[in-house]
Amino acid sequence: MYIREYNDNLIIPSEIIERYKMKEVAYFDIETTGFDKDKDRIILISLGTFLEDGRFSIKQYFAETLEDEADILFEFGKDLISFTTWCSYNGMAFDEPFVKRRMEKNNIVFKSPDEHIDLYRLIRPYHKQLGMERCNLKTVEKYLGVQREDKIDGGMSVELYNQFLESEDEDLKYIIMLHNYEDVLNLPKIFKIVYQVDCNNNLVREDCITEKQLGFLKSLISKNKIVIKSDIEKISKKSASRVIDAILKGNLDGQLLDEIISNSY
Repeated sequence: MYIREYNDNLIIPSEIIERYKMKEVAYFDIETTGFDKDKDRIILISLGTFLEDGRFSIKQYFAETLEDEADILFEFGKDLISFTTWCSYNGMAFDEPFVKRRMEKNNIVFKSPDEHIDLYRLIRPYHKQLGMERCNLKTVEKYLGVQREDKIDGGMSVELYNQFLESEDEDLKYIIMLHNYEDVLNLPKIFKIVYQVDCNNNLVREDCITEKQLGFLKSLISKNKIVIKSDIEKISKKSASRVIDAILKGNLDGQLLDEIISNSY
């Protein structure tokens, strides 16, 4: 196992940092040998956190052998335990379930943070209105004017890692680590787009709740005196359907209904 830590200065307006309580969030990304949570392994994790002096610290946990997976997972879980919120880009669909399954497979007791801020899910419904053809991480970074040093993608990192296992070439290790490092380094910067979306009342999500759904949902919330923190006027059709169905089935817990919304597009 190889662990390395870096500190960087990020230029993010204070109003954005304060609005989203960004200094209380753990930012993370993983590299794996494939997409099968049961058979493939996590080979690299990067964890970003804000330090008290305002700098952004990134700690990387690299598996120098496939057997190191348990070690890097344990160290990552230990460092993550003090956070109640973590942040990723499309991590609710991939990174989070992969981490949880690999923790389980390695018999590591793990409790994930209660809240997951998935920046992909916050931006995706608006990306075309913002002028982006796609909503992958590289396109979002280009929109922000971010210049990356690394020149590989996730698929290439798997090939390079297999080469590293055979050759133990340190250069290959650092190429993979740089790619994952920049993935996490750029996560806080993407909050600038989230802020832009939240502050622009002219943006309407592509799959926005219908007027009929909204009226019915409002009446259910009022009738049952439910307290929901989410802005229901901006949720998706799918989220609205799931929340309405849950209420009709007797689920009147606002916190659980908020979770249903956050876990849906």
